[in-house]
Amino acid sequence: MSRNLLRITAILLSGLTVTASDRVYAAATREFNDYAGVVGELPIGMTLSVSGSRIAEGSHYYYRKYLKDIPLTGTAGTDLRLTEPGGGLFVLHYVDNKSASVTPENSTGLEGTWTGNGRTIPVRLSAESAGPYVPGHRYSEITEEDDAKFEFQVKGFYNAAISGRHADAARFVAFPLRVNTDAGRYMMVHNAAELQQKWDRIFSPAWLKALAEASPHDLFVTNGQAMIGAGLAFFGQDGLEVVNAAP
Repeated sequence: MSRNLLRITAILLSGLTVTASDRVYAAATREFNDYAGVVGELPIGMTLSVSGSRIAEGSHYYYRKYLKDIPLTGTAGTDLRLTEPGGGLFVLHYVDNKSASVTPENSTGLEGTWTGNGRTIPVRLSAESAGPYVPGHRYSEITEEDDAKFEFQVKGFYNAAISGRHADAARFVAFPLRVNTDAGRYMMVHNAAELQQKWDRIFSPAWLKALAEASPHDLFVTNGQAMIGAGLAFFGQDGLEVVNAAP
């Protein structure tokens, strides 16, 4: 076989390999819906993928206090019946703003109960966001790292900022940091020393309170960045990239 033919064959095989990989990735991609709310008075987040009458792999919920995913399996019909490994059972139905049963497409959330350990507790969840991704790779638009590695930076900034540890928070910032203020105005912060100097101007008590009420887990991805809170801040591959400061 000639060198040219070998080269052409290698190129073709390379193309087939990429195509096969893409097909595998596409087959593993599922549409997920994110919810936030409470079990009783305990804040939780929930991510669900419904495939026909089944709850698909990758569905889970977590308590905000622990940020540890608890897998969910089950069925989808008039009600969603979601079982966790410890035996807890969610029985939920879709609701609109008037708490009436509706279809998944026009719902604004889920309501129902969680039963476990001899107790039945009310559950209220609001729809937050939705999108397609491979389980464990929610942030593939941003990075090739798995979710835990990407969120390490998010949680690092989150914990340091709300604890008042400014220098530690700066470790998770991708300088230069863009800070949007108001009326289309912004400023650039170029290094950790400058961030320390302008910290109080950027992160007001109200901003930090809103951050503390947000979850640093299962973030919504838009335009190649992961958003925390209702647009408070955006993270890229190397850390915090954009802040929307209070005016």
